Amino acid sequence: MKPWVLLISSLMLTATVFAQREASNWYFGKNAGLNFNSGSPVPLLDGMVDTIEGSEVFSDSDGNLLFYTDGNTIWNRRHEVMPNGQGLKGSFSSSQSALVIPNVADPNIYYVFTPDDALSRRTGEPNGFNYSVINMAANGGLGDVTVKNERLLAQCSEQVSAVKNAADDFYWVVTHFVDRFFAYRVDANGVSATPVTSVVGPTIGNFENIRGSLKISPDGSKLAIANTIVEPEYGGSFYLFDFNVVTGRVSNPISVSDSRVYYGVEFSSNSSKLYASGYDIVKIQDSTNLGALNIVQFDLDEPDFQDNEYVVYALPNRLNIFVAGALQIGIDKKIYHSVPGDRLSVLRTPNLKGINVDFRPFSVDLGGRAATYGLPPFIQSFFETIVTIENFCEGSTTTFTTESDATITSISWNFGDPITGSDNFSTALNPTHVFSSFGTYTVTLNVNYTNGSSREFIEFVEIAESPDVDTEVTLVQCDVDGVDDGISAFNLMQAVELFNNGNEDITALFFENEADALANENQLDPLNFVNAYDGQLIYARAFENAECFTMVRVNLSVQPMSDLGTFDTIYICNAIVATLGASVDALEVYDALLPSFENYSDLTLYRTKTDALLEQDVLPLEPFWFGPFDLAEVYFRVEQANSCAFVGKVDLDLSQKPEYVENVRVNLCNGEIEIAAPLGYESYTWSTDATSQKIMMDEVGFVDVAFGNGPCTYVQTFEVLPEREIGVDEIEI
Repeated sequence: MKPWVLLISSLMLTATVFAQREASNWYFGKNAGLNFNSGSPVPLLDGMVDTIEGSEVFSDSDGNLLFYTDGNTIWNRRHEVMPNGQGLKGSFSSSQSALVIPNVADPNIYYVFTPDDALSRRTGEPNGFNYSVINMAANGGLGDVTVKNERLLAQCSEQVSAVKNAADDFYWVVTHFVDRFFAYRVDANGVSATPVTSVVGPTIGNFENIRGSLKISPDGSKLAIANTIVEPEYGGSFYLFDFNVVTGRVSNPISVSDSRVYYGVEFSSNSSKLYASGYDIVKIQDSTNLGALNIVQFDLDEPDFQDNEYVVYALPNRLNIFVAGALQIGIDKKIYHSVPGDRLSVLRTPNLKGINVDFRPFSVDLGGRAATYGLPPFIQSFFETIVTIENFCEGSTTTFTTESDATITSISWNFGDPITGSDNFSTALNPTHVFSSFGTYTVTLNVNYTNGSSREFIEFVEIAESPDVDTEVTLVQCDVDGVDDGISAFNLMQAVELFNNGNEDITALFFENEADALANENQLDPLNFVNAYDGQLIYARAFENAECFTMVRVNLSVQPMSDLGTFDTIYICNAIVATLGASVDALEVYDALLPSFENYSDLTLYRTKTDALLEQDVLPLEPFWFGPFDLAEVYFRVEQANSCAFVGKVDLDLSQKPEYVENVRVNLCNGEIEIAAPLGYESYTWSTDATSQKIMMDEVGFVDVAFGNGPCTYVQTFEVLPEREIGVDEIEI
């Protein structure tokens, strides 16, 4: 396993200190938020942001919230709108709707940069590239917007990123328009109105294509930009450049990929890995469509990195939209991905290559709030560090290796582990520490440099306990290829539930032999793995932290005679049938099947046989849709104690529930009343035992009729009331 390597440029830093906690609070999506001060994201439920895409947040160096914005409105730490804090020329529908830069000399002054918006360009004048000024000393320390919408560019993209220069005495704020980058210097004197302009492409001429993300690497050496190309058809644009933190120049364009409609971009904290989110472009005859949403990794240490992408995760395109979701690094050095839903996904070790990134889909809880397509960007320099940390297992000696280039005069460490007494502190350049227990520790290092400057760095170190797992399990799969030969396709990730003892944070990598597992080489693709023979033994590295693993032996067993084929026809009596398809409530299918398998522990539904075999994309207990050319059929999987028992198919005979009044009240008239059920059905059964469509009633009370065609019956209830009394108030002649 490669160590978790975190590096910065060896160029020097001066006296102004900004740690990483300025990025410790996030507000985004539909009133969602996260706080990272503990080293792990904790939901925040007090945010006012309700945005489709971008937002921005800024905290002080201790991690206390200062203010946040959706690009149009600024809220203070009490979640109140700042004075003059509305009407900024950003937008809730911009990819990166705002970015905050502090003044390097005045701790009360902040600049809020707002880029353009493709949506506003459709309906009116462009917003352009603007900045506003916040004075945090005003309004009793809650802040006031003293300058608003100072115009820098009449037009620009939805993209913006920032990084500090090597001497730490100013920042570069970079945006893009058409074929050039504009880098604005922000120093003690404020924002320079004259940008450094680099004409290097890519050329994005249509304003519909200005969506996407721009990021500078944490070490300030690289710049990546993704444009979401939707006009005149779906296309891919994802470029990498060199960036000069001294001059602000952008150079050396490299087309990374054009195979997807890209949107989100992010670098790993050591700037060695580049990530992007995008939808696959699918060509079908003369039309261009969207395929799966991919998160991809490019290893920038490889000379031909653009030709060796690794697909971290592929998510089926169920939303039918081209926005692939933001990627954003946190102060815990993990990278988070956002699409609409109540959870974020996370790349837990993004500095590592390939499958070792440890991607966890939809694992970050938002406390009941919802994400959308955006996450707050920050100054990328917040995520750099000067230390390489190795050995994260409980009881092992964790090592800290500092970049030693003769520029550091002294360094002091606080490992955030007070139980260890004096061992909690060190002044060594490259110390070691044995943490007292598993958990997340906040390690603080204060560095003094030869030029008289100093800086504080914060690292969150996750010490993992050895996984408490069962070391041998049997994964039982059904055989559905028509030949009972003991060979089948497995989703190996289903074995994790068998050995994790209920710990959902444990995952695994799988290998064909023990030697490969110990060396962490030749990992198996866990999805759709075909065994060589019944009873084959494979090996899993089970872990919470990829470095701390326990070996698990997984026996692959195939259940013979487990393919039920077409099991039955189920009559769906409450479908919604239309010209373009039909909607079916999955609960009706479950209710029809369960009596046949009541002695088994689990039954789940799927759209395809492959999904049922691999236990992917289970149909929830809610309506699902059949298109006009889809076969009305559903596959099911039956299990007993997490072992596959049967896979089968049911055909669905769809009937739409008729429109009728279910409860009807009528009055007797002259001692009787004729009541009638809806016309046009095969059978009628009244609670009076009558079987006609109409009956006569001569007494008050309730009467029911069950009517329908075949097995689909519907019930209508009549309440027969006494005759109405007729009274005469007045006779007029």
